[in-house]
Amino acid sequence: MTKKLIYGITSAILLSTFVLIACSNTSSKSNSNSTKNGIELNWKLSENDSISYKTVMTEIGESSFGMDLGELFDKITDSTKTDKDQFGKDFFNKLKDHYNSTNLLTILSNSVDFKDVITIEMVLEEKANKKEDEEEDEANQMKKIMNSMTKGTMLRGSIYKNGALHSFWMKSSQKNLLSLFFELPEKPINKGDTWTLDNVNFIGNDQNFICRTAEKKNLITLIDIKEVEGETIAVIDYDILEYVSGDFNSPAFFGNEGGNKATTMKFIYKAQAEFSVDKGKWVSYNGIMSLNASGFMNSVQKKKFALIEQ
Repeated sequence: MTKKLIYGITSAILLSTFVLIACSNTSSKSNSNSTKNGIELNWKLSENDSISYKTVMTEIGESSFGMDLGELFDKITDSTKTDKDQFGKDFFNKLKDHYNSTNLLTILSNSVDFKDVITIEMVLEEKANKKEDEEEDEANQMKKIMNSMTKGTMLRGSIYKNGALHSFWMKSSQKNLLSLFFELPEKPINKGDTWTLDNVNFIGNDQNFICRTAEKKNLITLIDIKEVEGETIAVIDYDILEYVSGDFNSPAFFGNEGGNKATTMKFIYKAQAEFSVDKGKWVSYNGIMSLNASGFMNSVQKKKFALIEQ
């Protein structure tokens, strides 16, 4: 019962921080379709058409994760600090292995309910587990928890064909993904123009966090317009940074420390993508997201984000 409770607490916090990472012979010259008024980036789907992308969000390199559950952990278990640290590492490693052993497919189709709207659904397909036959009871319990967290449809949202967000009702973590992968500028743009993804917000602390310093950059740039075999391609660069430092204040967790835990969080997202102006879809999309956190959550993570048309 204790382990299930701890799994539940840790799973909820992990899911809130995961954010929820991935980046032809061409001639780089001014495009004949580009005017002084700029080019328009719109999603283009015929009535019964759809676009499918293999969606990559996998850990790369060495990652670490640990959580300081403070006195809360001590109140519900009799574990030592070593046990707590090992639990965090084991849980994170199992969660990471589970996510990396899944296939994600994102499907774009015309909405049947709204005009000029594209429905987006990300679905999960689990790969076969070769060690399934001899798993221990505890491993089976962990697997059931993981499956309940990553089951079926992972994301369901919508955007207008002009690239603006339509599904304003989504959770912040899902808006992040939808915006990073599929949101486009609503107005015509020229080479060198910049804009922001206003629906992206990686860090989402509650009232327990007292912020002392903060920094944010959200800069998307059209770095090139080129022609590839007669097709107009827009090359887009993503440069996003979110950083906070302060105190996590919760006497229930850190009673012996006066209820405070010095905490920092830093997200960096870099990506480059190519969008076909003529066909209205991504030709390529590759990015890297990194997270460095200390204090309440101690984490070093790096993820690859990519979209590969199927």
